[in-house]
Amino acid sequence: MKEITIDETKLPAVMELIEKAAVLMAEKDCGGDADAKRELANLQTDLRELSGNEELQIKDFQRYWSYTDLETMARKALMAPPSKGKLTDAQLKEIVLNILKFREAEMDWWLKYLKINTGLDNLTDYIFYPDFFGLDRKATLEQIADKIIADRA
Repeated sequence: MKEITIDETKLPAVMELIEKAAVLMAEKDCGGDADAKRELANLQTDLRELSGNEELQIKDFQRYWSYTDLETMARKALMAPPSKGKLTDAQLKEIVLNILKFREAEMDWWLKYLKINTGLDNLTDYIFYPDFFGLDRKATLEQIADKIIADRA
């Protein structure tokens, strides 16, 4: 299984950019206030340059605190987006068997990776609600992995 790496030296700067953007979006009308809109666009440009990820949308970090913490958001921003690859059944099983061992940012990345590579939109439900797919509510991760393999497109 490949390792997800981020440049830890960039973490503080990314956290600062995300926090500035979140505060700006909470305090100003970034759609109607031209200065606020420009400042937000500059923060997005800075975040994309720092992370190397041109797909990042600064508005995705609005109110992050309602569901996670700043460091997790910064880690997510520093991760390269998952892409489609040739995922074998053994690799898929290894990811599923280890999915709960990852920190939140890494778990989210792997779930997106699996979604892209299996064609299953509701991948999180397989892991947390296996009974939705005909498995026992307390199914093992191995049983869940086998079900995902059987159901993948």
